[in-house]
Amino acid sequence: MTAWNPIDEPVDYILLAGKRSPGLADVTGANSPRNWDKRKGYGLMGAIAVFHGMDLSTFTVKLRLYSLQDWADWHQWKALVDKPPAGKRPRSLDIVHPLLDELGIKSVVVEDVSQPEQTDHGEWTVEIKFLQWRAPVVRLAKPEGSTATPVDPVEQEIGRLTDQFQRLAAQ
Repeated sequence: MTAWNPIDEPVDYILLAGKRSPGLADVTGANSPRNWDKRKGYGLMGAIAVFHGMDLSTFTVKLRLYSLQDWADWHQWKALVDKPPAGKRPRSLDIVHPLLDELGIKSVVVEDVSQPEQTDHGEWTVEIKFLQWRAPVVRLAKPEGSTATPVDPVEQEIGRLTDQFQRLAAQ
């Protein structure tokens, strides 16, 4: 399978809950954020970075509506992004677009939907803000240091003496 190429295969829509978005869709701001904890000691230079897992992506889809058909499609499709009825729990929605696929974003919840705004002659834009949805998975890891070590003769001598001391202590 070859990687998606926007030049040869432009995709100007998203699929949300299996339904194609109206007009032309622009996906912006999607990312793959990571959470790191920097653990430092008093009087020490440097720190240990502890990976706390992947954060959730927030991104925007702008729908540009140009025709009467786009508006008719918008009025049908917008039920997907409307507020959930009172007393009903909102559910995540499956989303498909090649840019989101590359980042592993497959499910979302709606954060906000703006009013349609006229952005050009005959063009109206609706901005929809999404938050990635992903079930929590326990992942806590401390990365190992790089294999490259500084060539400091004092550090090398301390390391040699430490090894010698540990061998003597083990006897």
